[in-house]
Amino acid sequence: MSKIFELYGYRLDCWNEEAARNRSKAWCPFMDAECDGGGNRYLSALDLSRIPRLKEYFPDKDIVQSGICSLRLRDGEQPWIVCPRRLLSLKAGTHPRYQTHVQEQIVKYAQFETGKAYRAWSEVKMKIETTNDDDEAKTFDYTFDYILTGSGRKRLSDVSALIGKGSRATLALAESNGYTVAFRNGEQWIDNFPADPIIIIEIMTSSTSGGNKKNRTRIAMACEDAIIDPANHNGPGINYRQVWARMVSQLIVKSQVGLAWTGKTFWLLQDVLAHYISSTTALDLSRHVAEHPDEVNILSFGYGDIDGSDNKPIVMLEDSTFYAGPITENTSEERSKGFVEIVKIGAPPSKNHLWRSLFKKMPCGCLRTK
Repeated sequence: MSKIFELYGYRLDCWNEEAARNRSKAWCPFMDAECDGGGNRYLSALDLSRIPRLKEYFPDKDIVQSGICSLRLRDGEQPWIVCPRRLLSLKAGTHPRYQTHVQEQIVKYAQFETGKAYRAWSEVKMKIETTNDDDEAKTFDYTFDYILTGSGRKRLSDVSALIGKGSRATLALAESNGYTVAFRNGEQWIDNFPADPIIIIEIMTSSTSGGNKKNRTRIAMACEDAIIDPANHNGPGINYRQVWARMVSQLIVKSQVGLAWTGKTFWLLQDVLAHYISSTTALDLSRHVAEHPDEVNILSFGYGDIDGSDNKPIVMLEDSTFYAGPITENTSEERSKGFVEIVKIGAPPSKNHLWRSLFKKMPCGCLRTK
């Protein structure tokens, strides 16, 4: 039966006083902030006014998110990560100690320059009307998990024209979103306007099944039971098909967008999900192990030997594999076609749409190279 493997960042089978103190704050050690349920699990929040027996575990809280990071379906098997924050968080205040290897791999394969800082924006939504090469109207409606960019100088007047606002409104927006404005040669400049390179980061973690109320396998119920009696609780299952369906519907489109912006898109996922994809689809990822990025890029991470003797309460993901390859494979015959032609993007938005979206949103954090 499925069990919770990590709760509020800590392994349940290595629970200690430090873990209990961390849980009392409903704290996520990967974000170094209070758990937000992965950003999409608010219906599973625990209302402590309705669950009095949990109040002693969260003395200063009224509502907490269900802090389930991962599930272990069977003893001896690798856990399945169900929270995207467990894989990566680039939000300001993030504690890099627990995601050092993940960030290092992004820096390596994104080919970032050393000694520079690349700002990150989270949940960047773009819904716009575009046209393709045949002047056909298309709609682009996607949200990016993270977008990382460099910085460059840009005249305030040019930024005003870009976003369609007056200089005063543009200046106010720049200051409210943390940009640096300088006055040079009679003109105002934004010194750290978003600029190339552009890196899109998409995080794909496993979805859980709906759970069963009678068996108390719903997310909130499983979290509640695991807090009170860690050894005696049941967790939800994994919805494998939904995970792959969500990923395949966006994989090519977002990879194409990265290329259209002369950037790169990287998909972050867990090794067990990568193995599942290889075993259930025509795509054999083992054929695409690479050292350099391509049109489609996947970084896979794993727990390694989690049942070894050197178990620690918080596990760092230090096993990784990089896969990369073209969107459509060249063969000796006609360029191969299939479902990839169906999911291809109709027309990518221009890079100016990206700059406009990023400028109107405050960066969430920063990734620094060494």
